[in-house]
Amino acid sequence: MDKEIVSILQILLNNTLITADRLQEESNSSKRQINYRIDKINDMLKSKNVPLIYLKTDKDTVVRKETKNAIKEILENNYSKNTYYFSKSERLLYMYLMLFINLGDISINHFIDSLKVSRSTVNLDFKDLIPYLSEKGIEVKNNRINGYYLNGSEIEIRRVLIKKIIETLANENSSRVLDIFIEEYKLEQFEEAKKVILKLVEKYQITFVEDRLTEFIYIFIFIKARMHSDDLNNSECEDIPNVKAMSSMKEYMFSKELLEVYDNKENIKSYNVMYISAWILGISVGNYEEDTEDRAAISEIVNKIMKKFGYLSGVYYVSQEKIFKQIYAHFRPAYYRLLFKLPVYNPICEKVKEEYRLVYKIVSNAMKDFGDLFGEEIQDEEISYLTMHFATIFSNKKNFYDFKKRVAVIACSNGVGSSAILYKELTNLFSDLHFLPPMELSEVKKLNKDIDIIFTTNYNSEGLEIDVPVIKVSPVMTAKEKYNITREVYIQLGDIFLRQPKIDEVIGIIKKYAKITSESMLSSELLAYFTQIENFKSNEGDGPMLSEITNERLIKLKVKAKDWEDAIRQSASALVEDNKVTKEYVDAMVNTAKESGPYIVITKHVALPHARPEAGAKDISIGIATLENPVEFGNDENDPVKYVFCLSAIDNSSHLRAMSELVELLENEEFFRVLDNAKDPKEIINFIKKYEV
Repeated sequence: MDKEIVSILQILLNNTLITADRLQEESNSSKRQINYRIDKINDMLKSKNVPLIYLKTDKDTVVRKETKNAIKEILENNYSKNTYYFSKSERLLYMYLMLFINLGDISINHFIDSLKVSRSTVNLDFKDLIPYLSEKGIEVKNNRINGYYLNGSEIEIRRVLIKKIIETLANENSSRVLDIFIEEYKLEQFEEAKKVILKLVEKYQITFVEDRLTEFIYIFIFIKARMHSDDLNNSECEDIPNVKAMSSMKEYMFSKELLEVYDNKENIKSYNVMYISAWILGISVGNYEEDTEDRAAISEIVNKIMKKFGYLSGVYYVSQEKIFKQIYAHFRPAYYRLLFKLPVYNPICEKVKEEYRLVYKIVSNAMKDFGDLFGEEIQDEEISYLTMHFATIFSNKKNFYDFKKRVAVIACSNGVGSSAILYKELTNLFSDLHFLPPMELSEVKKLNKDIDIIFTTNYNSEGLEIDVPVIKVSPVMTAKEKYNITREVYIQLGDIFLRQPKIDEVIGIIKKYAKITSESMLSSELLAYFTQIENFKSNEGDGPMLSEITNERLIKLKVKAKDWEDAIRQSASALVEDNKVTKEYVDAMVNTAKESGPYIVITKHVALPHARPEAGAKDISIGIATLENPVEFGNDENDPVKYVFCLSAIDNSSHLRAMSELVELLENEEFFRVLDNAKDPKEIINFIKKYEV
C-alpha cells in the first residue's frame, strides 16, 4: 500500500462528512488519482463487510462508524519492518541520526547500506541536507580518519535533532523510522527507556502530557548516545547556558538522577544536566502558584510583555490577574526554549498569522524588545502561540452554563497552550453544549461524569477508550473549517441541524439569477452567516483604517512642550476640540502615564498615551503631534520623544485594525521623514492614505 493511499485513509478516518472536491484539496491529488485510490480502498473494505466509500463532487458522503473502525484496522496493519520504505524526509532524518550519534568512520557506503538505496539517491539527499544544515551554522565534514561528521555549535546540532524528531512524530504520525534506527544501531529500546523515565517522573512529580512524553523518550535515547560518544569533547558544549536558578528545581534533580542511571556520577557533565532540565521546562506548563527560583524574573518579563502589548494595541485588560497567569503559563516554558535555543513545533503558525494577523503584528512588534535577552530574534512559532493567548482578550461573548446540556470536552495531547483560544472558539460556536475545561487525553479517561462528545487536536479515539464521537479540530479554525465541524457535530449528535443550507447548493441557486463578482468572498460570508460564527477574523476587517480615525484637525505640528505632561496635554487638546474625548480623558491619559512610567514610550522617540474608554472616550480617533524640541519621558532606551500619538478607544477591539497599521508605519523611516518635514497636516494624511493602498 503506497503512502498516498495511507494519506487518503487518514483523511477519511478524521472526517465524518467528505466530498470528492474536499478530498482532492486536502490530499493535493487530481480527480483521477482520488478515484483510483478510493477504488483501491473499497477493495480493502469489501473484505471487512462494511459500507464502502462512494464520493460525489459537491455532495457530502458520510463515513460510517463501522467503516472508520475498518480503516483503523487497515492502518494498524499497514506496514511491517521488512517492507517499510523510507520517505525522503525520513531518509534525511536517518542520515542526520547517523551523524548525530557520532558513529565514527562513516563512509558513503554506510549510508547506502543502512538506507538500502543507491549511491545516487544518497548523493542527492546530501545535496538537500548540507544546505539545510549550513543555514543553521552546521557543517557536514569528511576526512579519512573520522569519515563524515558534524561540525558546529553543539546547541544548534541538538536543536536540529529535536526539531526533526518532533516534526517526524507529528507529520508522519509514526515512530517507525526511529524504531528501525534504534534497532539497527543497538541503542536503548523505547520501552526500556520509558520504564526508567516513568519511575523518575513519579518520584519527582514531573508532569508530561502524552505526546511530549513520547518525544522526550525518543530524543533522550539519541542525545544520550551522543553524550556517551568518545568523539564529543567539552569545548564543543561551551555554548550551553548555565542558569543557577535551575539547580534547585525538581526538573534538575530529575535530569541528574536520570543520567546517573546510565553513567557514573563523576562522568556526568553539569551542562548536560542543565540542558535536559531546560528541555523538560520547555515542554511543561508554567504555574504561577508554584514558588520557583525563576518566578520573580519570569513574572517581570511577562508584566513587561503585557504592558508593551497593552500600549501598542490600546487594550485594557478586564481581568489582569487571569490574563497574567495565562501568559505566564505559556511564557515560562517559552523562556527556557528561547534561552537554550530549543525548537518549538507549531504546525498552525501560518494559520495564526493569517486568521489573527492584526493581533500577530502587534505581538510581534511588542516582542522585538525581548530578542536581546536570548541573543536572537524570537521565532515566528513562539510569537504565534503568544498571539493565540492575547487574541482571547478580544472574545467578549459570555459563557452560560446549563448543566442539562450535552457535555463536551476538549482533549489536548500536545501540551502547548493553544487550548485557551480553542475553548473560546468552540464555546462561541456551540452555545448549546456545556464544555468542561480543556484537559489532557489521559485525564478524559478518568472522568466520572458522562461525556457526549470529545474535541481533540490529535485523533486518538482508540487511546481514549470512550464510546462517544471524537471530532478532530485545528486549534485555530478558518470559517470553512468551523462550518464543516458544526455540521459534523450535529450529525454525530443526531440533531436536526442537517436541514441547514449547504453552501455549494446556495451559491448554485444564486448563480441562476444573479452575477457573482467574487464566489470565494460570497462563500466565506455565507459560511459565517449560516453558522453564526463570532470569530475574531471577521471582526478584524470591520474596524476603521488609520486614515479613517484621524484627520487634519487632529494633527499638530512643531508643538512647543516644556515637559512630558505638557506634551500629552497639548497633543490631546485637538481630540477635545474635535469632540473625540472629554477633558477628563486627557487627565486620565496623564495619570495613566504616571502610573505606567516609561511604557508609554513604545519605540524610539514615539509616545502613545491613552486611557480607559470609560474615562471619557467619545469616538475612535488618533491625534498626531510632532514636538519642536524633543522631551524626556523617562524611558532610557527610547527617549527623547519627538512624536506623540494620542489614542481614543471606545472598546478593546474596534480600533485594532488602525493600531496594526500604525505599528507598521512606525517601522517605516519614510513616515518619520514626512512627520519631520511636513508643513501642513494634509501631507501626513496623504502619506497614510497612500500607505494603506
